[in-house]
Amino acid sequence: MGSGRRWTLPVAGLLAIAALSGCTRSMPISYQPSLYRLPQADQLKGIGLGVAKLEDRRTLIERSNPESLSYVMRSGAWRFGLTYQNQEYVPVADLVQTLFVDEFARAGVETKAVPKILTRENPADMRAAGEQAGMAYVLGGSLLLFEIVNATNGWVVTSRRGITLAISLVRVRDGSVVLDKIVSTSDQEESAAGAPVRSFDRLMNSVFRRVVTQVVEEVSAKLALGASDVDTRVTALPR
Repeated sequence: MGSGRRWTLPVAGLLAIAALSGCTRSMPISYQPSLYRLPQADQLKGIGLGVAKLEDRRTLIERSNPESLSYVMRSGAWRFGLTYQNQEYVPVADLVQTLFVDEFARAGVETKAVPKILTRENPADMRAAGEQAGMAYVLGGSLLLFEIVNATNGWVVTSRRGITLAISLVRVRDGSVVLDKIVSTSDQEESAAGAPVRSFDRLMNSVFRRVVTQVVEEVSAKLALGASDVDTRVTALPR
C-alpha cells in the first residue's frame, strides 16, 4: 500500500504536467491560386509593390512560444499549426506574405517581399522600406484573425473559419496612406465529428482565397489610379 502511494503521486504529477502543456500537431495544407491577370495589368507595368510581413495580433499567439505563430485551431489541450510545402509549423504571417506575393504576381503586378513587419502606425517606416526596396508602393498591416473554431453538439461539429486583416497601402513618393481598411471573410459548415482536414482545406481554399482576391483587386485599383495620376501630370507638363 505504501509503495502504491509512493508511485501514485509522481505519476499523477506527470499526467497533470502533460495535460497543462498540451499537444501540438502541424497539419499539411495546400493552396490553389485564385487570381487571374487583371485587365489593367499593362497599365501597372513599372509600378513596383513591396509586400511586407503582417504583424500577428491574433489571440492564439503565446508570446513565449514561437511555434504558436503557426497555430490556427485549438481543440481542448491540442493546438494545430500549418505545414506548407513540407515545412512544419509555418508562421501564419509568413505564409500570408508568401501567398500575397505570388498572387499579386499572377495578377500582373511587379511585386517584391519586404522582410520587415510594417503597419499603419508607422507609415514613415513603410515609406523608407519602399525606398530601400525600390518600390513605388508598400503594403503592410496586421493579422487580426486566422483560425478555425469547432463547436461540438453530439456527433455534429459546426466548424467556423474566419480571417480578418487590417491592411494599409503607402505611396512611397510622398509617404501618404492611399488605402487603409479591414478585410474580413468567414464561413461555417456542419460535419461529422473526427474530420478536421476539410476545415483546413476550406480555410485556405475558400476563406483565404476570397480575402486574397479582394485585397489584390482593391490594391491594384489604387495602383492604377496612381498610374493615371502620373500620366495626367506628365501629359499636362508641355502645356
